Amino acid sequence: MNWIKKYWFKIFNFSLIAVICFYALGFGLKKTKEINFFKSKNQQISIYTIWHVETFEGGGKARIDYLKNIAKTMEKEDENNLFLIKQIEPERLISELEISTPDILSFGFGLGSLVVSKLKEIDTTFAVRDELIESGTFNKKLYAVPYIVSGYAMFSHSAIASEFHCGRTGYTYPNKVYNALNLEPTEQESQYEAYKSFVNNKNVTLLGTCRDLFRINNLNKIGRTNAIINPVDSYSDLIQYIGLCNFDNTTQKFLSYCLSEKNQLNLTSYSLFSSLYNKIYCNGIYSDMEDAIMSAYIPNVFYE
Repeated sequence: MNWIKKYWFKIFNFSLIAVICFYALGFGLKKTKEINFFKSKNQQISIYTIWHVETFEGGGKARIDYLKNIAKTMEKEDENNLFLIKQIEPERLISELEISTPDILSFGFGLGSLVVSKLKEIDTTFAVRDELIESGTFNKKLYAVPYIVSGYAMFSHSAIASEFHCGRTGYTYPNKVYNALNLEPTEQESQYEAYKSFVNNKNVTLLGTCRDLFRINNLNKIGRTNAIINPVDSYSDLIQYIGLCNFDNTTQKFLSYCLSEKNQLNLTSYSLFSSLYNKIYCNGIYSDMEDAIMSAYIPNVFYE
């Protein structure tokens, strides 16, 4: 017992500290529970789901990033709203829709007839170009609005070519560009394979997308290629639409943010193109591409 007499003061202090810590921990947990209970009781969190479906190569990551940035902006403005963005492969869309329906749907050509029954009518056209608004109508009612547009360009290593190559996705129809130009492609590959064949000089020509424009324009700048670039102004089905499966104030606000002039101007940072009347590129090949897209025929996404 001598050691107790010797160290009693230290034992007493240690015990006292332990009691205080235990009490503080219990008090803190109690307060945390009270705070969480208060929030869960009085703060209603609404979770909105956004499905993003890609049907054409060229800017896929940029398009979903555009949606994510708008979602972040809205979440900062209203902490009661959360947006869950999910990218779905086109082949899985039908089976996913049989299980559940998103609040907002972003989709491209090849899927319009599959999703139209899930979409709500939209009662405003914003500042979107008339021909693009027409492409999102079904039975004379607006169900989807183009929020990002893209187009085709003809790339060539020579001014004279006898063979014409294009990429394909299975959902878009680059052959219609050749039909408008009275040309016949000699073979079709995936869009990325067609691009690689072109830059490796296996093919003299390429009918490519805006992503090919981005890649090849950069290769031209560093001298890797010396390609002739001619944007196509006859036809485009490289359009991304947005539709509302749940029509309320928040989903309408998200749609309006996607189509606001400020956010549409920001598409230049993604090397993408706007669906509004305003031009967002001042000069250079992107300005030429923008002019071509604004002149191109856009088919209806629900009747294609």
